[in-house]
Amino acid sequence: MNKVIPYIFMSLLFLTSCSPYGLTGDPNSDSNDSEATPEEIAEMENMKTFSITLEQFEKNMQTQNNDVLLNETEMGYVTKDHLIQIDYKSDSADKNEALTYIYILIDQPSAEFTNIEQECIATLEKLFTSLEVSYDVNELVTSVKENKIEAMNTEDVMVELTNNSTNIQMTISPK
Repeated sequence: MNKVIPYIFMSLLFLTSCSPYGLTGDPNSDSNDSEATPEEIAEMENMKTFSITLEQFEKNMQTQNNDVLLNETEMGYVTKDHLIQIDYKSDSADKNEALTYIYILIDQPSAEFTNIEQECIATLEKLFTSLEVSYDVNELVTSVKENKIEAMNTEDVMVELTNNSTNIQMTISPK
């Protein structure tokens, strides 16, 4: 019995000291926090898109992929060596939807980008040609090497960049 009292005391102390940091509220209660505001709804309805649909983009990519550099995945494409991953669709995406954003993951740190520069250039040229937008690969490559956040900005498209110590991430968005 004497051994149980310190455990009870410690458990009460633990519960009271940690409770301010825990979740509060009732999980079954309705909250207005999760409802979108009219501004958010309007922004989602007026989301900028590329001028082509998912189906057109995929057809263009297949036409551009004559050297079979890219393999198709559920979310987009990946290179044979799995160094470059292109994501542009979700599981519930409709083929007739307009394309919104493209996310690219290059599984190399920016310090080692020169080792895969030619493969990246070939992949990015296929991508931008398939999107039917204007692009400047030299500006993009220079921005990757210089760790710029805004990597490329043309009249059709903007590319933002995140260089991490382990990989390079790009977001291609329409204007």
